[in-house]
Amino acid sequence: MRSRLFSTLLVLLTIASMQTASAKVLVFGGTGMIGYEIVKALKAQDQDVTVFVRATSNVDDLDDIDVPYVVGDVLDSDSLHRVMKDGKYTTVVSSISRSGSFGSAQEGVTIHRTGNNAITAAALLGGVDQLILMGTVGAGDSANTLGERQRTSFKQIYADKTAAEDFLRASGLTYTIVRTGIILTDKPTGTVEFTEDRTVRHAANVFDFAALTAQCVANPACENKVFHTHDPAIPPLNMADMMQAFEGLQAFEDKRRGKKTD
Repeated sequence: MRSRLFSTLLVLLTIASMQTASAKVLVFGGTGMIGYEIVKALKAQDQDVTVFVRATSNVDDLDDIDVPYVVGDVLDSDSLHRVMKDGKYTTVVSSISRSGSFGSAQEGVTIHRTGNNAITAAALLGGVDQLILMGTVGAGDSANTLGERQRTSFKQIYADKTAAEDFLRASGLTYTIVRTGIILTDKPTGTVEFTEDRTVRHAANVFDFAALTAQCVANPACENKVFHTHDPAIPPLNMADMMQAFEGLQAFEDKRRGKKTD
């Protein structure tokens, strides 16, 4: 327990003590809940941030905060490579999330694998310095943090998120993987932490961990690291609390989007 705490504090102190360098950042999934909060945090840091959107995406929220966007599709390699080449980005953040099958040999494989792998490949060819991948606790070597029911119910997504992590780490790109646990949408606490302890599955507010993720842009303290989000100010949640948290996520997104669709 003491060594785990020391590891967490060391990561926090190092990230906080190092100034985030200026970067040109491209965010995928920037109209979604997590991605949008990361975009806002990058904007607050005065980073040069652009969002990659589909032609059908609603960009009203991006217009509201005066963030530019480029149009393409992660399943269209030509559009990905064009955007990477034209933009000359130094950092890419991927927070895409859209499950489904595509009626091909990839039937049953979600966007978490196909989309993220395509982003990684395009970033590598485009000369990107760093790729930050928003993942989930339960992927890779954190699978044992989940109960059997959860592992079974979302087996495909966890497998595909694991594959996306593995592909990124094998690519040679400088990576940062942020695995989120139980996501809350309450008021920020300002006490969120990143830990390298892969047994941690804890609650944290999206506003808090999005801000900390943004601090990892061009930050050597985050290079080639896999982090789990954790907030010691939030007590452990029981099953009823988790269900309430999930319902809160839905309500939060419905309120943010109104009648808009993406």
